[in-house]
Amino acid sequence: MNFWNKMLSNITDTVLPKKLDDDTLFLQIEEALQEEKNLWNSQQSYIDPYTVKCFQDKWHSAYSSAKKKTRGVLFSLGLSGQKIHSLAPKFIDIYEHISSKAQAFNECMIKHRVAEAAQLILPVEGKMLDDQQMRCIVKKVHNHLVLAGAGSGKTTTIVAYVKYLLKSNICMSNDILVLSFTNASALEMSERLNKEIGTPVIAQTFHKLGLDIITSVQSKKPKIYSGDIRLFARKQLNVLVQNVEYLRKLCTYLIYDGVTQKSEFDFQTEEEYQSYLKYNSPITLKKERVKSYGELKIANFLTQNGVSYVYEQAYPIDTRTSEFGQYHPDFYLPDYDLYIEYFGIDREGKVPAYFSEKNGMSATQVYQEGIKWKQELHKKNETHLIEVYAYENLEGHLLSKLEERLRNAGVIFSPMSPNEMWSMLNGTENQKLDRIAELFGTVITLAKSNECSLDEMHSRNASLKNLASIDIVIDLIKPVYNNYQAMLSASEEIDFNDMINLASHYVQNKQFIHSYKYVIVDEYQDISQARYRLLDSMRKQNAFHLFCVGDDWQSIYRFNGSDIGFILNFEKYWGISEVSRIETTYRFPQSLISVSSSFIMKNPEQKQKKLHSAIADRGFSMGKITGYTDAYAVEFLADRLKDLPPKSSILFIGRYRFDIKILESQKQFTYRYNTVLGKTEVFFSRRPDLQIFFMTVHGSKGLQADYVFLLNNKAQGMGFPSQIADAPVLRLFLDNSDHYPYAEERRLFYVAITRAKKKVWLVTIKNNESVFVKEIDEVYGKDMQKEQYICPLCGGRLIRKSGPYGEFFGCSNYSSKGCRYKRNINRSKNIGGFRNGHTI
Repeated sequence: MNFWNKMLSNITDTVLPKKLDDDTLFLQIEEALQEEKNLWNSQQSYIDPYTVKCFQDKWHSAYSSAKKKTRGVLFSLGLSGQKIHSLAPKFIDIYEHISSKAQAFNECMIKHRVAEAAQLILPVEGKMLDDQQMRCIVKKVHNHLVLAGAGSGKTTTIVAYVKYLLKSNICMSNDILVLSFTNASALEMSERLNKEIGTPVIAQTFHKLGLDIITSVQSKKPKIYSGDIRLFARKQLNVLVQNVEYLRKLCTYLIYDGVTQKSEFDFQTEEEYQSYLKYNSPITLKKERVKSYGELKIANFLTQNGVSYVYEQAYPIDTRTSEFGQYHPDFYLPDYDLYIEYFGIDREGKVPAYFSEKNGMSATQVYQEGIKWKQELHKKNETHLIEVYAYENLEGHLLSKLEERLRNAGVIFSPMSPNEMWSMLNGTENQKLDRIAELFGTVITLAKSNECSLDEMHSRNASLKNLASIDIVIDLIKPVYNNYQAMLSASEEIDFNDMINLASHYVQNKQFIHSYKYVIVDEYQDISQARYRLLDSMRKQNAFHLFCVGDDWQSIYRFNGSDIGFILNFEKYWGISEVSRIETTYRFPQSLISVSSSFIMKNPEQKQKKLHSAIADRGFSMGKITGYTDAYAVEFLADRLKDLPPKSSILFIGRYRFDIKILESQKQFTYRYNTVLGKTEVFFSRRPDLQIFFMTVHGSKGLQADYVFLLNNKAQGMGFPSQIADAPVLRLFLDNSDHYPYAEERRLFYVAITRAKKKVWLVTIKNNESVFVKEIDEVYGKDMQKEQYICPLCGGRLIRKSGPYGEFFGCSNYSSKGCRYKRNINRSKNIGGFRNGHTI
């Protein structure tokens, strides 16, 4: 039995009475003091926080009893009472301060161990590790989470940790399991480990681990379905939408429940509410912007049912007084001379927190007075008012109540056909189906990862959310899910989720026994429920030391089942843990850290990190390219490319695969998929020396390039951020850790911009800039406008100058270092505030 199993066994076997007599209490205090003394005198190189927790758990009853006795001076007159009187204060002080004492002890120990480790392992991969990297590899703890910033050398840190374990003779190479998430990353890790250490170390994906376990138990490899569930869902949808009833149900879902819609009562201030509406505009089927999601549902319901309306048209009678302005009812139905008002009150008649007080009245009183005034106005002028309420929307009854009241008022419904509704939804036919397939594929992946059937999904919804919209989407997914499972069964295949789940069952049932002492998980932020269960079942079988390296800022694979809750709430899953950080980036300069870090940390649920750069700034590292159309934006992008240094590496990054099509507006760009490299190559006729590739954000994870151009930063259509990430049904499966708007999309954006080693440009369209671009522009707009151009000859800074032949860009090294680059600015080309693609 290893150390940690013994420790757990000792704690389990120690049963301490809640009320202790003096003799028992004295013996326990004596034993606790001796145990604490031995702790510092042991040969342990580091005091694990788990050890501290074990000590406090073991002696909690003794501490409580001693505390009561010292507080009330309740010692007996016997010998034990006198001894307790002398020892209790020391014991209490030790118990209360053991954590801080352990931290101080560890700090001294780390300095000593770092010096020893440096002599033993440095350099690693030809590099001298920084202090944070060295400190995290010498901590010998049971549960260790290393939070690593983008470009901070996490793979090198893992290589160094394995090298340290082996060089220190802490374990053998076959005692170590290194896990990653893709075949490419696992292969790279294996190659780097073997090259550095010279000893084979197992580095593999979770799926390869699952495959090996299944093969070991079954004595043959299973057949694996390697297709994309989203492509399968997309093909199924092509057929399903031909069914009228299915299409009707799908349209109804997309119109009313496709994304999370916050109510007025979710906000504390008017500023919060208006900011949310600004970036999450409630746009109706008729492409009108209304003031709330309750009004959005009403407008779409009227449109869907063929009822003509006018939004906020002035009341036909002049209502202006010293107290009230002209009245504009929410909706007017001209065919029926009816008015509809959506009153923003809850079931008790109260208004949202941000509503204003007035004339000594509370906000609720002011609003109720307004309701009363409108009701009396309609009554006086014999106009018919239909009232609906925010609480009806909150309770899920808004549309049914509206329909009932409209029918009672004689309104005749002429429902649109499913095809008419489908045509009014935002996006092209392919875009709509792609968006739905992405959601359905994600839900099926999460369901399988969680081993949750569709019936269980309905049950979860009933107990957690109880939203009718979630039940609707589950029903819409049902035929896709059933056909997928039938296809796997018919071909006798299992998919990747099945592989992990089956391996976990074999481990739990002890059909497979492992002997690993150290398990290292790379990219831990991407772990899923299924992968966690596999690790957890292995941990319960043999309590290995766990070393996880990841960055919660880069958790972007929710569609594949990853759950950010596993890294944000690490101790919830693994128990008391050590958390280290490596925060020096060796990829990009400080100005990009400033932009990217402030952007990602807008979400308060992300772990705080203080990144700093080892790279010198050469001007501001972010710029913006804005065109009135896609064609102009690409033309301006081309102008940036012309000025880049020779043989620069460039990534064009899109939110979607089809984002590359923006390049088709300019003949100077061509692109093709390179099957050997597995990448899309881009060719720019005016600079054939540049190495340019296009990738989606997900595909670019883990890569880097000198320069990055982030495409499709649009607000409308399938832009960036995507709306699909907020589908309420996903919350049935995840750890409820993403409450912030566009949380995962924000992390995606962070990943995209931190691929750049030198500079990133945001490509967008004027008057259609995404919420993310606007957010960055508000803080860093002036810095981006002072964009510094790069000399293609020497990499120096280009400066706008004036000469006898007009303005030109000249290199800052023109005289000092002998560079002779300069380029005239074409004054004849002046398009919307741009000259030759450069912001004026």
